Amino acid sequence: MLNDLEDFFPPEPCGREHIIRCLQEARRLFVVHCESSIVLAQSALQAADTLKATDLEIEALLLIGQSQQIIQHTDTAVHSFTLALEKSKLVHDTRQQSQCHEGLALCYQSQRQTQKALHSWLNSLELATQENQIERYIHCYLGIGDLYFQRDHFEQAFYFQSQAVEWAQLHQDIDLQSRTQLHLAATLIRIQDYALAERLLLKTEDTLILPIRLSWLAEINHYLGQISLAKHDWIRAQAYFQAAYDLNLNTSSRWGQTQCLISLGQLACQQAEHEKAIVHLQQALELAEALENEHLQQQIHRALSSNYEACGDFIRATMHHIGFHNYYLQLQKQNTRDQLDAISTRRLNQAEIKLQLLRSELEVKQLMQQRSLEHERMQQLENAAYHDALTGVLNRHALDEQLPLLLQQIRQEKNKLCLIMIDFDHFKQVNDLHSHQIGDEVLKQGSKILLQLTRETDLLARFGGEEFVLVLPRNDASIALRIAERMRQEIARHDWDKVSTGLQVTISLGCAQWQPAMSIDELMAAADQALYQAKHQGRNQVCLYQGPEQ
Repeated sequence: MLNDLEDFFPPEPCGREHIIRCLQEARRLFVVHCESSIVLAQSALQAADTLKATDLEIEALLLIGQSQQIIQHTDTAVHSFTLALEKSKLVHDTRQQSQCHEGLALCYQSQRQTQKALHSWLNSLELATQENQIERYIHCYLGIGDLYFQRDHFEQAFYFQSQAVEWAQLHQDIDLQSRTQLHLAATLIRIQDYALAERLLLKTEDTLILPIRLSWLAEINHYLGQISLAKHDWIRAQAYFQAAYDLNLNTSSRWGQTQCLISLGQLACQQAEHEKAIVHLQQALELAEALENEHLQQQIHRALSSNYEACGDFIRATMHHIGFHNYYLQLQKQNTRDQLDAISTRRLNQAEIKLQLLRSELEVKQLMQQRSLEHERMQQLENAAYHDALTGVLNRHALDEQLPLLLQQIRQEKNKLCLIMIDFDHFKQVNDLHSHQIGDEVLKQGSKILLQLTRETDLLARFGGEEFVLVLPRNDASIALRIAERMRQEIARHDWDKVSTGLQVTISLGCAQWQPAMSIDELMAAADQALYQAKHQGRNQVCLYQGPEQ
């Protein structure tokens, strides 16, 4: 690898173009291999110092600091950013000063020095407003949001991250939009809005600039794993966490590796595989100790204590509980002395007022168009996720998600609910005699007829193939039977001859009324039994489930 890098080292003597070329390659490697980026940037720094090119020295120091911060060498990163800041002040470059403060803020944030981090973010933000650096506003909003996130103040975190998302949309920068959406998704997961978080993550994944943003892809996989873990979907959680871990290995992100190992440990623990959990958590602890991250070590010691206790190893369980308690006390002291002070709050409010004024000066039309486009994209994502592509009615996924919620509401109301299974009769013959294209048209027109006979509160979903399910909340069996009979009649009397000469279409319907002791599976089985009866008795009719056979 070093031999490859040597091709980009500035020669002796060298000109500005050689240093610029070296920095360009260092910047290219920054997101995929930070160690190589540091080697090149240090070479560029030495050459720039010899040439007395202060602007290039600052660029090199910034890149070194950013790389050191990514691989969690935060103390050395602080030194690099401080040197860059001193030099940028000498040449009165406010843009680079703002960037230096941002780097310092990220380092202090990583060290959980909240007060220092906030002061650095505010310094960066105030300098950015002097030159209207929209990109820097976004970074600062994200950073301040992350500070609140670290302290579990998710409402404030959500506010600042949402502001960052809106600025990124206004800036029309796909890469920044991806970054802001990732931060917002993390907060949505913590407030347990899993559905919106998942949609946002999948949308972000579609727009990632790869392979440059492999580390972000790792984050997406990790967050999707957390969502799957919360839903007790062990198989998907395992796949997502493993994919995230492999990507973090690829990008040499020790922080990312640690997070993934903790999550794999949590997954194994929930599956009662405590020995497997301990292996993952011990690996995570080694990385966290190397990173000197007290917060991670506290979290891991607590998890290890629980798992050793579950294995009956009470000595190790106690040792790790002591480790957890020691870090807990340290962090409590740190939190107590590192509260956000009144000066910081006042500066933050003043900066926000400036930003609101700057924002109002930008084209409102552009923002509204962007929001409209974003809304349309989210609607398309929702339609794709919850609607059947052929008929446009809800799909099985939507039914599986909405029926339990609806049934829970009906239980609380002590109300009634009916479910109707609908099957298009002899549908295979329609496909065989008239073609699959005609069969598709039958389902499209048929579902449209059915939908016209439903209320807004009803759920009509395609269950699979030629089967549909209609859920009728707050209706008893007598009303459900009338609705089913009306549907049967409307399908039978429809002019199917216009679709294909000689085509006749009928449906069979099985209806069941929910009883308080019934599960969803039992309700579906009851309706299915009634449907079987309707088909067995000659099709093109409605049958009601009468209860289990005596």
